[in-house]
Amino acid sequence: MSCGRWVFRFALAVRARIARAIAARAIAARAIAARAVAALAVAALVVGPRCGGAQAVLYRSPAFEVTARSVRQGPFEAVARTRDTITSNYPRAAREVHFKFVLNGADNEFPPGIEHTINLRPVGGVVVTPTYAFGVPPQPFLPRAEDAVEGEDGVARVTIRLDLRAVRRAIAEHGYYDPPLGARVQRLESVFVIGDTDPLVWDARLLKPGMPQQLTDADGDGVYEVTLPFRTEYLRPLATDGRALWARRLDVAGYPEVTSPQLLLDALHRLSLEELHELRRSDGALSAGAKWPGVWTRDVALSTILALAFVAPDAARTSLMMKVDSAGRIIQDTGTGGSWPVSTDRMTWALAAWEVYAMTGDRGWLRQAYDIIRRSAEADRHAAYDAQTGMMRGESSFLDWREQSYPRWMQPADIYQSQALGTNAVHFGAFRVLAAMARALGEPSRVWDARADAVRNGMAATLWQPELGWHAQFRYGRVTLARSPSAEALGEALALVTGATPAARRARVLSASPLMPFGTPTFWPFIADVPFYHNATIWPFVTAYWTWAAAEARATTAVEHGLATMTRGTALFLTNKENMVAATGHFEGTALNSDRQLWSIAGTLAMNYRVLFGMRAEAQRLAFRPMVPPAYSGERTLRGVRYRSAELTVTVRGFGSGVARAWLDGRAVSRAEVPASLTGAHTLVIELDGRWPATAITLVDARVAPATPAAVLRATESRLEWPAVPGAARYVVHRDGRAVDTVCTTTVSVIARAVLSEYQVQALDSAGLASFLSEPARVIAAGAEQLLRPAGSAEGALRLEREKPARVVFEVTVRRGGRFAVDARYANGSGPINTEDKAAVRTLRVNGRAAGVLVMPQRGAGRWDDWGYTNPLVVSLRPGRHVLSLEWTPLDENMNRHVSTALLAHLRVTPVP
Repeated sequence: MSCGRWVFRFALAVRARIARAIAARAIAARAIAARAVAALAVAALVVGPRCGGAQAVLYRSPAFEVTARSVRQGPFEAVARTRDTITSNYPRAAREVHFKFVLNGADNEFPPGIEHTINLRPVGGVVVTPTYAFGVPPQPFLPRAEDAVEGEDGVARVTIRLDLRAVRRAIAEHGYYDPPLGARVQRLESVFVIGDTDPLVWDARLLKPGMPQQLTDADGDGVYEVTLPFRTEYLRPLATDGRALWARRLDVAGYPEVTSPQLLLDALHRLSLEELHELRRSDGALSAGAKWPGVWTRDVALSTILALAFVAPDAARTSLMMKVDSAGRIIQDTGTGGSWPVSTDRMTWALAAWEVYAMTGDRGWLRQAYDIIRRSAEADRHAAYDAQTGMMRGESSFLDWREQSYPRWMQPADIYQSQALGTNAVHFGAFRVLAAMARALGEPSRVWDARADAVRNGMAATLWQPELGWHAQFRYGRVTLARSPSAEALGEALALVTGATPAARRARVLSASPLMPFGTPTFWPFIADVPFYHNATIWPFVTAYWTWAAAEARATTAVEHGLATMTRGTALFLTNKENMVAATGHFEGTALNSDRQLWSIAGTLAMNYRVLFGMRAEAQRLAFRPMVPPAYSGERTLRGVRYRSAELTVTVRGFGSGVARAWLDGRAVSRAEVPASLTGAHTLVIELDGRWPATAITLVDARVAPATPAAVLRATESRLEWPAVPGAARYVVHRDGRAVDTVCTTTVSVIARAVLSEYQVQALDSAGLASFLSEPARVIAAGAEQLLRPAGSAEGALRLEREKPARVVFEVTVRRGGRFAVDARYANGSGPINTEDKAAVRTLRVNGRAAGVLVMPQRGAGRWDDWGYTNPLVVSLRPGRHVLSLEWTPLDENMNRHVSTALLAHLRVTPVP
């Protein structure tokens, strides 16, 4: 059969193959789980959990083993000596140095987010880097813990080497060298290294000839170098036996206390409380991590939801209020293209605010938080709502480093146009919170519930993939959107814990979604040739959310896996690391990594609060739904829990996935919960049901999806063509977001019509893994679209400022009525693509009626000559003349509140199907 006749058949066969493979892995995992549970149950009955002598095994896999006192992984072991002491022979985390090279004083080697990295492990006080080639991006690598040497404390002499022979040769042969960024280099005048660690600085403008950071070529061979002193820093000291040592230094008596048969878990709880205490700033707020002294909306919010509302509600509230601007709106402090509204996951703040209220009962906070959330939600409704699906647009929550999780062709406006699983789960939860707060305040709540329902229905209709058993990571494209089938763990977990995923689908999601031996990957499959950060990594807080979601659904095997993988990393590393490489479980090899990361700390704490004690703060009660695996059986007690006006001591006995009996202050109660009206000291005792039914998980390998095809439209030849993708077995051709053909060749014919068609190509490998879709190729008959200049304006771009001009008018005449996509060609050089807050937003009106917003994100600092198109808005026009206008309204106010500048070239009006 020829490939051209494989319309849909190969794609359907691949999906069926994936589904069968997942089912097979799930069946195997279920069988293994059943045997393991039976064995663990027998062990618990015969010997019971022990803290001394032969240790009770809590979890064992080919990758590592967890016992009541230790973690063992190959030659490495972490052991809890006491509840305040842990030792580990795992390599200590060396100091990371991130740096780039600059020619002639210009930051011209890499765009933001790409840089060289070394880990300082000096031997004899010396470190010599590899010889780097200027402009050659670093390739992802997999350092092994087994290969790491134990470095020395103190000051190291670090020699950094750079090969500039190709640069010098280009100048000699052509008279110039074109660096990856910036202006052409015609003469090599100076070479510097910039970076994030003293004595380096990131701002190349501060460097002058003769300064220590300048590289020189002493022997004229074209290899430049410089030697600089760097202080090596290790988080934990070495004990007398040569092992790294955590020994508690700070008083954690003000926090809840946990005691259990698992000494290691108790010690990790106290280690995490100490690290949380270390993140407290002088202003009472919480830093995001050892490397991140600032307060970040998403970080503190997701941490509060996990655990901080239980242990540090005052610090959480202080931190949350630092992320509110002077207009009383939640700050979107990170995101592509100038922050909001390209990113809108600031609404995690709402879920955190509810947790603080539910634990404290503070009515003043309830009123204040409700007004802040309401204002922010209305602005998001104006700027990010898609009426067609009922969903919200914008970047994936947490996954905000463009090329780490999106195809490279996607510009900031494309990311705004997308609809992401995680962000919509956040908005669903925020609308539910608004409804609950409104009811508590005696205000109307139906509108918020209706908006939540709309988001949930949109997710079910457009993101759910029944053949895979999980939601799509996002929908993306330009005028028409298609699903990216990758599994995205945080979004899926948030959808589960907020209730956005219907109860009937929870077990399927938790059994089908990909897990790895060392935790829950951020998304899967991975992206080739992209450094490890969000890509190809495990973030402990994501694993924590996944484990909490599994506990909600009584997914026993996923709970065991989550508890064990969370314990492994924190115990071996002796700190709550930001992330780790998914394939190895090692903390080195990622682009950035911090010790005592706030949400990782919250994740470790949540394993007790959310899972083993099952705490759920509700409007009128604090409920307990513990999930305790058989190997963890025994008696565990949580003391000093402050719930509103009460202080609780909670004891959980036995093991199980449900509550058998409960006693409040010695009196039997029908449910394991305490009412909000309780005051003073009280004791709750919970006996579990001893049931632990086997459930399935799907373990996957570190797999990389095929590269994204680089499809190019040959308009004069009416065909689309692309270079062959390595490893691709077939290509699926999409038109307007739908698959229309499967081919073996690298070219297809296209037909230009009077309405726009968007063609894309997707590569599939032999196992059925799919690449991202290629950049949409616009195919339309000549003369079918119109470019509109502002009415009465001169030639050239029109400068838009905040509130000036207040209204820009365009006129268009259409001969045949129908649907039309309207977008704008613009430039915004107010800031870089990856940071700051100066995305320009304008409301589009058609004949006086609002049609939505056009978003003009930042495209690069000072890049006023870098042009692109905004998101398209689809409107209906009848035959005849129409007036379109762009207006600035108060709801278009960005996060900067002062700069909302863009250059406007024209509007484009395109007929669409």
